Amino acid sequence: MELSGFTSTAARDRFTERYEQLLTTRWPPHTRATVATSFGPTAVVTAGDGPGLPAVLLAGGSANAATWAPLLPSLSADRPVIAVDVLGEAGGSTQTAPIPDAPNRARWLDEVLTGLGVDRAHLVGHSAGGAIALAQAVHHPSRLATVTALEPARALAPVRAIFFVRLLAVMLTGSRRRAAAYLRWCRGGKDVPSPVRELLASALVDHRSRAVPPPPRLSDEELSSITLPVLVALGADSPVHAVGIAARRARLVSNVAVHVVEGAAHGLFSERPEEVGQLVSEFLARHDADPDDGRNHRAGSPTA
Repeated sequence: MELSGFTSTAARDRFTERYEQLLTTRWPPHTRATVATSFGPTAVVTAGDGPGLPAVLLAGGSANAATWAPLLPSLSADRPVIAVDVLGEAGGSTQTAPIPDAPNRARWLDEVLTGLGVDRAHLVGHSAGGAIALAQAVHHPSRLATVTALEPARALAPVRAIFFVRLLAVMLTGSRRRAAAYLRWCRGGKDVPSPVRELLASALVDHRSRAVPPPPRLSDEELSSITLPVLVALGADSPVHAVGIAARRARLVSNVAVHVVEGAAHGLFSERPEEVGQLVSEFLARHDADPDDGRNHRAGSPTA
């Protein structure tokens, strides 16, 4: 079975140059590590050393650790922030085995947290990463203090057909112009600023995600089974899904806060970084205490 990867060595080099540029110019001081998992080595980038529980960040489809830069000022002052390059997407991680379904993807993420020495953390995801975060609360919740899902794709509401049409046009043509148009559409007609635009366009045309499951669609029963605190933030102008349906189904979670960000589309935290950053940081701070013994567990050194 063909696994996820770059379309060529030249494509990988183009992407890597842009990835490094964004980390160098937009991230605060940080460290990088690679964690061994059953599905392949997984790259993480860590910034911040505040006293709060670690925040583990999962980017959306064709995104990666570097793209979280707009949210870091709000989070890294209070806690370690660990951005994960989701296995199967363009980034520093390398897939070596298929991930057949959502439970196995949850197993992958649990192995990442284990390898990092994280006993307890806040899990924050955007788009497909938000869907993965919610699924983690269903399948492997033991290490999680909270889940924050920013515009979770497919987990709460069906993705509109036009999303797939636009994405397929990019994949079939390999056109960077179409990639830029697709990214603009996701942000409600607003351009993605450089150099993030170039990095995301490279991820869309220079990388292929294979042998990984789509963002999980969670059933009513699965959502109702989540007991830990959850924040769901949605863009009022999101073109990806019906915001009303997503908000209604999010309320099946017993301990949930649902927030609709006016004037924002699917980009959400990059479109409204201060508003979304404050929303997320205040939510995490309210739930930093460990219910088991009242102590904070900090991220340790990776084991691989």
